[in-house]
Amino acid sequence: MRFIGPTSKQSFCRSCFKEFRAPPYRRIWEKEPLICQDCLSQLKNELSFRKVEGINVYFLCFYDGIMKQWLMNYKEAGDSELAPVFFSLYLPLIHLFFPFSLFVPCPSSQERISKRGFDHLPMILEASHLPYRAVLKKGDKEEQKEKKGSERFAKKGIGVKEEGKELIGKRIVLFDDVLTTGSTFLQSASALQGIGVRSISGLILMDNQKLEERRIKGSLFN
Repeated sequence: MRFIGPTSKQSFCRSCFKEFRAPPYRRIWEKEPLICQDCLSQLKNELSFRKVEGINVYFLCFYDGIMKQWLMNYKEAGDSELAPVFFSLYLPLIHLFFPFSLFVPCPSSQERISKRGFDHLPMILEASHLPYRAVLKKGDKEEQKEKKGSERFAKKGIGVKEEGKELIGKRIVLFDDVLTTGSTFLQSASALQGIGVRSISGLILMDNQKLEERRIKGSLFN
């Protein structure tokens, strides 16, 4: 009996909107490819792992390239169709790295959520069918990127909502889009530790902290 693999069908790229036909191997890995081969070739797969203040954190890539553009279009232009794109290539690995875990998105201020029209981190988890609880709240009204240096380390009023008690004793994966100073991530982790979760790991789309170090090192040899 001859094995017949999944057939390749026409799809529309969520990034460039062009029609494309994904090769069979991608349908095995991704089930439903969302990005065309041309856009996929621009994605810098720089999976990395390091400890951030003692917490094991996984990064998908550095804060540059096409994923940075996706995030800008998603957050700033309100292109919510991009929500499932960020994890589409990485879901099998995410399931492997974080078995029996519950994802918790870092919080955005209510002002930003209202302005954007959606809460961008929970939407990514929802679109990727990952188990999550949005139990963190943030009182800071000022956008992180608009702050200067040391101001980003100031307390953001991050706390746990009442329903967060259900996380006691759970394995938690704290999820954020970009790590620059690490302030929001670490204060979120501290808030979760304060209610008695079992363990905390981190999953972050892009590492902006190490990108700056890489650029500095590169300039020394140019």
